[in-house]
Amino acid sequence: MASVRPLLTLLAWFFLLASVPLSGCSVSQREPRDILYLAVGASDALGIGATPLRNGYVYRIRDELEQQTRGNVRLLNLAIPGGTTRDLRQSFQLALRREVKPDLVTIWIGANDVIDGQAPEDFEKELNALLRELRDKSSSFLVIGDIPDLTKIPRFRIQPSRVVTPNRIAAFNRAIEKQASAFDVPIVRLSREEITDELVSEIDGFHPSDKGHRLIAQLFLKIILPKFID
Repeated sequence: MASVRPLLTLLAWFFLLASVPLSGCSVSQREPRDILYLAVGASDALGIGATPLRNGYVYRIRDELEQQTRGNVRLLNLAIPGGTTRDLRQSFQLALRREVKPDLVTIWIGANDVIDGQAPEDFEKELNALLRELRDKSSSFLVIGDIPDLTKIPRFRIQPSRVVTPNRIAAFNRAIEKQASAFDVPIVRLSREEITDELVSEIDGFHPSDKGHRLIAQLFLKIILPKFID
């Protein structure tokens, strides 16, 4: 999937930021409260593959967190279809300019970097910069997902790619492991999940299906919920 970097996409997020309250509440509190949830990702974060889109994993995380905390969870979804880590970092920098201070940040990136043929080293530099900015500018609880074996999904089974290989995916996941450890960010180990066709959208053989989005949300929530509820 080619990376999409339109200026209009970034401007759209800028105007979205202008309409969202800028700060959340301390995650150390345990009473019902407002939570500002920032999602950093590509088209999956928008819910592509789910029917309807609001069944996507980001919205499922928001809904379950709201139900479990009995509070109001405000979602700021910084998703760019086809976006690489560099694109998503630029989008996040717009949020920083608006002094957004989220309580929770989920990050699921890297697949488009793999597909675009980027070097793992370049991906790691961008990830390091993103995590450093998040740590320096906020006290958010961060959670990051690693990259599943893309070679097992229908798209790349039918049309193998010379840049989408188990070795390259493993190299990207080592970069995620290293940077997550450096910044004390828990990892959702999507790479350990068996990929079956029912977890992948029949429409494009690439994005998660409804079941896929549900599974991703559940795996993120296993790490998130203990931090926000008693």
